Amino acid sequence: MLSSFVFFWFYINIKKYGLKWIIKGLFQIGILVLFIGGFFKIFFTLPPNLFTKILFLVIYTWCTVGINVNFMIPLISLIDQKIVKK
Repeated sequence: MLSSFVFFWFYINIKKYGLKWIIKGLFQIGILVLFIGGFFKIFFTLPPNLFTKILFLVIYTWCTVGINVNFMIPLISLIDQKIVKK
Protein backbone atom coordinates (compact mmCIF):
# COMPACT_ATOMS: atom_id res chain seq x y z
CA MET A 1 0.00 0.00 0.00
CA LEU A 2 2.85 2.38 0.82
CA SER A 3 4.58 1.65 -2.47
CA SER A 4 1.40 2.40 -4.42
CA PHE A 5 1.12 5.74 -2.61
CA VAL A 6 4.75 6.55 -3.46
CA PHE A 7 4.27 5.67 -7.13
CA PHE A 8 1.07 7.71 -7.28
CA TRP A 9 2.87 10.67 -5.68
CA PHE A 10 5.67 10.34 -8.27
CA TYR A 11 3.13 10.15 -11.09
CA ILE A 12 1.29 13.29 -9.92
CA ASN A 13 4.51 15.29 -9.48
CA ILE A 14 5.95 14.20 -12.81
CA LYS A 15 2.71 15.09 -14.52
CA LYS A 16 2.61 18.47 -12.75
CA TYR A 17 6.29 19.50 -12.88
CA GLY A 18 7.81 17.36 -15.62
CA LEU A 19 11.14 15.63 -15.91
CA LYS A 20 13.01 18.44 -14.12
CA TRP A 21 11.40 17.33 -10.87
CA ILE A 22 13.07 13.92 -11.17
CA ILE A 23 16.42 15.47 -12.04
CA LYS A 24 16.22 17.77 -9.01
CA GLY A 25 15.36 14.89 -6.69
CA LEU A 26 18.14 12.67 -8.02
CA PHE A 27 20.57 15.58 -7.71
CA GLN A 28 19.65 16.12 -4.05
CA ILE A 29 19.88 12.40 -3.23
CA GLY A 30 23.24 12.20 -5.01
CA ILE A 31 24.63 15.11 -3.02
CA LEU A 32 23.50 13.52 0.21
CA VAL A 33 24.98 10.12 -0.64
CA LEU A 34 28.30 11.60 -1.78
CA PHE A 35 28.84 13.77 1.29
CA ILE A 36 27.75 11.14 3.82
CA GLY A 37 29.51 8.30 2.01
CA GLY A 38 32.69 10.35 1.65
CA PHE A 39 32.62 11.21 5.33
CA PHE A 40 32.34 7.61 6.48
CA LYS A 41 34.90 6.36 3.98
CA ILE A 42 37.50 8.88 5.15
CA PHE A 43 36.52 8.76 8.84
CA PHE A 44 37.06 5.01 9.16
CA THR A 45 40.44 5.15 7.43
CA LEU A 46 41.82 7.73 9.89
CA PRO A 47 44.22 6.57 12.58
CA PRO A 48 42.57 5.75 15.93
CA ASN A 49 43.56 9.11 17.40
CA LEU A 50 40.65 10.98 19.00
CA PHE A 51 42.12 14.44 18.28
CA THR A 52 42.54 13.60 14.58
CA LYS A 53 38.99 12.31 14.28
CA ILE A 54 37.50 15.35 16.03
CA LEU A 55 39.58 17.72 13.90
CA PHE A 56 38.46 15.89 10.74
CA LEU A 57 34.84 16.03 11.90
CA VAL A 58 35.00 19.80 12.43
CA ILE A 59 36.82 20.55 9.16
CA TYR A 60 34.62 18.22 7.07
CA THR A 61 31.44 19.69 8.55
CA TRP A 62 32.69 23.24 7.96
CA CYS A 63 33.61 22.51 4.33
CA THR A 64 30.37 20.62 3.67
CA VAL A 65 28.23 23.45 5.03
CA GLY A 66 30.26 25.96 3.02
CA ILE A 67 29.87 24.02 -0.21
CA ASN A 68 26.16 23.45 0.31
CA VAL A 69 25.35 27.04 1.29
CA ASN A 70 27.45 28.71 -1.40
CA PHE A 71 27.02 26.32 -4.33
CA MET A 72 24.40 23.59 -3.96
CA ILE A 73 21.50 25.56 -2.47
CA PRO A 74 21.67 28.31 -5.17
CA LEU A 75 21.92 25.61 -7.84
CA ILE A 76 18.88 23.76 -6.51
CA SER A 77 16.95 27.04 -6.26
CA LEU A 78 17.73 27.70 -9.93
CA ILE A 79 16.31 24.28 -10.78
CA ASP A 80 13.22 25.13 -8.68
CA GLN A 81 12.77 28.36 -10.63
CA LYS A 82 12.87 26.40 -13.91
CA ILE A 83 10.27 23.98 -12.53
CA VAL A 84 7.97 26.81 -11.39
CA LYS A 85 8.24 28.62 -14.75
CA LYS A 86 6.89 25.58 -16.56
